[in-house]
Amino acid sequence: MIGSAIGVVDLLAIVAIGGGLLLAGVGGRRYLRLRAVARRAVETTGTINGKRIQLVRGSGGSQSYVPVVDYEYRTPTERREGTTVYPGNSQFAKQFGPESAAETAVADYEPGGQTTVYYDPDDPAHSFLIANPQTATAISLVVIGLAALVGGVLLVV
Repeated sequence: MIGSAIGVVDLLAIVAIGGGLLLAGVGGRRYLRLRAVARRAVETTGTINGKRIQLVRGSGGSQSYVPVVDYEYRTPTERREGTTVYPGNSQFAKQFGPESAAETAVADYEPGGQTTVYYDPDDPAHSFLIANPQTATAISLVVIGLAALVGGVLLVV
């Protein structure tokens, strides 16, 4: 065996450091993007057409629930439709474990009622009803990534 061969501990350290940097980077980028979208969002009035809870099945039989509200809103140039409650890439930006929590998130939205809608002026199709970005997942990725990074560094030391 060559004297400079990488040992198992060194390999684990490399994987931990690389994975930690990747997770922290993805989480940090997601956090900054959500905050930026919420900051530049423009407020308008919308009409609620309906609401529902969507079941999402994950791997291993896990289940989560997504609150969905169907609504219409106007930008200065066009009438649009949306379904997203929280800011993010899609209506799946915020998922709830218990169905009752997702039901609580949409409890105040009644069909035919008026509501405030926020939309991204850079992408008017990206709209949402609650301007407070749900950054817990992004922050969790950063924390897990930093923990892996520190663990990998400690393996080297």
